[in-house]
Amino acid sequence: MPLRQLLVAGLNHRTAPLAVRERFAYDANQVPNALAELRALGAEHAVLVSTCNRTEVYCWAPEPCRVERFFVRDGDVDHGRLPDYVYVRRGHGAAEHLFRVVAGLDSQVLGESEILGQVKKAWAAARGEGATGAHLDAAFQHAVIAGKRVRTETDLGKQVVSIGSLALRQAAELKPDFADAVVLVLGTGEMATRIVKELKEYPHRSLLIVSHTLQYAEALAAEGGGAPLAIGQMGEALAEADVVFTVTAAPHPIVEKQALAPLEERRSDRPLYIFDLGVPRNTEPEVRDLPFVRLCDLDDLKALSESHRQSRELAVPAAERIIAEELGSFLDWCARRGVAPLISQLRGRADLIRKHQLDWARPRLQGLSAEQQAVVDELTRRLVKHLMHFPISELRSAAGEEDAVAVVARMLGLDRDEPPVHGVDEGDSH
Repeated sequence: MPLRQLLVAGLNHRTAPLAVRERFAYDANQVPNALAELRALGAEHAVLVSTCNRTEVYCWAPEPCRVERFFVRDGDVDHGRLPDYVYVRRGHGAAEHLFRVVAGLDSQVLGESEILGQVKKAWAAARGEGATGAHLDAAFQHAVIAGKRVRTETDLGKQVVSIGSLALRQAAELKPDFADAVVLVLGTGEMATRIVKELKEYPHRSLLIVSHTLQYAEALAAEGGGAPLAIGQMGEALAEADVVFTVTAAPHPIVEKQALAPLEERRSDRPLYIFDLGVPRNTEPEVRDLPFVRLCDLDDLKALSESHRQSRELAVPAAERIIAEELGSFLDWCARRGVAPLISQLRGRADLIRKHQLDWARPRLQGLSAEQQAVVDELTRRLVKHLMHFPISELRSAAGEEDAVAVVARMLGLDRDEPPVHGVDEGDSH
């Protein structure tokens, strides 16, 4: 069955700790090479989704293939065994997983609003590289429709939430005098922009924005009413800040223990709250050792996200009904497309037989005018069309039932390489 070729392999916040997830984070510049690697491993088509809480590859891949080895790094496995943190699903299970991911039901923050845009961007990037095909495109198209419906038709879409939202809420709870806080945002990407926007709902003294590209910092600062700083000013910004959100795409930590340690004497009664939302992490884990620092990373936010989940679970059944509807629509599409080659083959064979019989009849029809011979030709076309109507309808009805399709194909001779045209005319000539 063609759907069996749909495969997802990946790791996420449930199966792998942050220290593992960050090793498989991909930025936009790395995607083309990653897609090429997946095709080299046997995927005909592929989409790579890499977010702060998951890295997954969705592939249209015949069996056998080695797509799972995309998640193998030197020293991770022995004798070809896959790491425990990687999950692999095929067929219906892979499709259902994609739909739940896009709808926000598989996120650390139940119903989070950013994953839909992230998946759409990943799909667009794969299409831009020519890495997708009809089946994979259809899967993502139906999944995006499901995700949009969940956000517009259920309570999961009434409140826009994200990891950044939870981090802000946690910051306000940990620092009761948040209204007097100097907030520092390191980064200017989508999550940084979301944090800056939502900061408007949390009164604070001032906002600093640091970026490797000052122009980006200036644009985001203008939107959020903050002060833009170049990356070279990060040290002085950290000294002034009370709450820091790090959300850069840097491949290595940019907030180091060595840089923060000199601040200890003047901050003994003034904690520095750091919320590291980057993958890979933007902050050295050793920063936790500094007595004035309160470091919170994505794994630390799990407890808060679980509490948030409980308040939103009442909306899950409605979301799952939408997923079931749209998933069913996709499966129907796959089934119809699966029998399309058989229908085309049946029509082709029937027409070959028709033409073969006309070739036999033409010498016997020489007394007919050209107009009369055209009528005979059209008559045979109409007969074939009507005779094929019922078998084609049965094939379409059997779509999705692999055994039934196989039986119908065998009964119609579609499991043979050549149409049974020879030996037919002998009986007809008597």
